[in-house]
Amino acid sequence: MSLFEERVAAVETAIGYQFSEPELLVTALTHSSFAAENNVESYERLEFLGDAVIELAVTATIHDMLPHAPEGRMTRVRAAIVDESTLASAARLIGLGDAVRLGVGEDRSGGRARSSILSDVLEAILGAVYLDGGTEGAFTVVSRVLGETVEDRIAATRVADDRSTLQERLARSGKVVSFVYERSGPDHAAVYTATAYVDGAVVSRGIGGSKKGAAIAAATEALKAGI
Repeated sequence: MSLFEERVAAVETAIGYQFSEPELLVTALTHSSFAAENNVESYERLEFLGDAVIELAVTATIHDMLPHAPEGRMTRVRAAIVDESTLASAARLIGLGDAVRLGVGEDRSGGRARSSILSDVLEAILGAVYLDGGTEGAFTVVSRVLGETVEDRIAATRVADDRSTLQERLARSGKVVSFVYERSGPDHAAVYTATAYVDGAVVSRGIGGSKKGAAIAAATEALKAGI
């Protein structure tokens, strides 16, 4: 087995998918500079397909994990995942830089570490998986490669966004939420209670170490109650 074949096999192991048509993966790992020097096909067409595959898979995952989130929040989470930097980081974690086929000049200039190339290669691989194994195979690989990133992005925004999520949800029906605060406890350990009102009626209460924290806690409770 050649060094490149070993690296192709390592990519299959890393993404948890074995190709029935391995030439698809070879093409997905072929940069245009190598293609031009060796008269073979580059990954560009697969990259075009893979870009759509990743966006659909990530969108479906976010939709399932955030069943009550408004479109704006889901869009923000997706934008934090489907971007060059995030995809390149995922590509580095599974060692794609070692496997990509580059032209001599591109290789010497550091192409293996370039984020634009790594993100493109990852997209191309997902395009190849889609052609080889269909939607189910592609979605499984996206989950394996990007699932933890999706969870991290959602976790990072979930609590902080609950107040804006509540505001956006109510705004769709022409309603507005307001918060009234009460402070208690000593100065060095103040505790705030936020009472959320919608149309003059109390819908929830929350407690926090600051007004913002209390409002977020109240918004979280309102969302849990189905407001």
